[in-house]
Amino acid sequence: MREYIYLNNSATSYPKPESVLCGVETFLRQTPFHHSRTGFDSSSEDLIFECRKQLADLFNVSDPSRIIFSSGATESLNTALRGLPLQGEEIVTTAVEHNSVLRPLKTMEKSGDVKLSIVDCDENGCVSPASISEKLKQNTGAIVVNHCSNVTGITNDIETIGKIARKKHITFIVDASQSAGVYPIDVQKMNIDILVFAGHKSLYGIQGIGGAYIREGLEIKPLKVGGTGVRSDYLYQPESVPMYYEAGTQNLPGIISLYYGVKYILKEGIDVMRERKEGLVCRMKTFLSRQEKITLFPKMSCADNTTVFCFNIAGLDPEDVGYILENNYGIVVRSGLHCAPLIHRHIGTFPSGSVRISPSYFTEDTEVEIFNDALNQIIRMAE
Repeated sequence: MREYIYLNNSATSYPKPESVLCGVETFLRQTPFHHSRTGFDSSSEDLIFECRKQLADLFNVSDPSRIIFSSGATESLNTALRGLPLQGEEIVTTAVEHNSVLRPLKTMEKSGDVKLSIVDCDENGCVSPASISEKLKQNTGAIVVNHCSNVTGITNDIETIGKIARKKHITFIVDASQSAGVYPIDVQKMNIDILVFAGHKSLYGIQGIGGAYIREGLEIKPLKVGGTGVRSDYLYQPESVPMYYEAGTQNLPGIISLYYGVKYILKEGIDVMRERKEGLVCRMKTFLSRQEKITLFPKMSCADNTTVFCFNIAGLDPEDVGYILENNYGIVVRSGLHCAPLIHRHIGTFPSGSVRISPSYFTEDTEVEIFNDALNQIIRMAE
């Protein structure tokens, strides 16, 4: 079996920490149990609650029960946007958003439920808080902002935007799919009402798990209702949180993987892990910035650290570059629009998109050198 150099961690992280793999395997080898939404059995540690608690610690959430689990960020975003009482109101979002935000909002706009206002970004994919503030109206019901771009890796000033939202009593929704597990997030300091996260990216869980923090006091209807394992005599969805939002069979392997993934982050240190990835990106960007045929996005110096970036080679389609890297050199990257079409209109890469590079905490220095050598050869072939 061919070994690949994997530089597509913005899609899903690989490899996972060994503790995640062992934890999931151990769980799957056990006899299925009637956990009643509480734990493995009467004598074992309640890893489901502990997972909520660890996420609460990571995001500075005072009540772990305000952490709900879902199939991923897409389901969590749909729960928030469709569950909030936003009918007839305006929603402000940005051009850097992923389709997991844009498609639900455009669908709601098309059906006449809401009005949508999209704030532009600059050529690096950054959205200024002032530009968001200028878009706010008396009937603005929510602000939806991507914390970290999955295209350029630029982070937005969530804390300042949160202050603006709180001052005007507007619900503030943050998509932390790319930033959770990478950048410190404090829902209280940042005035975040709803924080959405994906479990399979930098939180090191497996695919099919994610969730959200929902501030106490928000009225959000559940996206689905059904079995909960308790109060089976009650024919309506139990209103207690988190049960209210977790109808159906829980993805227990996913929750277990998330538990061990977050535990690993808390042990290693989020700053240590981020700085490692920033250093790898810096080395790749420094090399590529010296190549005349390459355009980097964001168009910023190495001092402006990111853990993700993208590039294009003059005269080559990004899809072709991705194909060559994978099939000729065994290097896995992501090419195209990255499910975030609007940002590409602002950074100048629409409609073909770009080649995205997102290393892991586990990416080795030698793999960076192999990537740089491969790009050097591809550039020479294009001459």
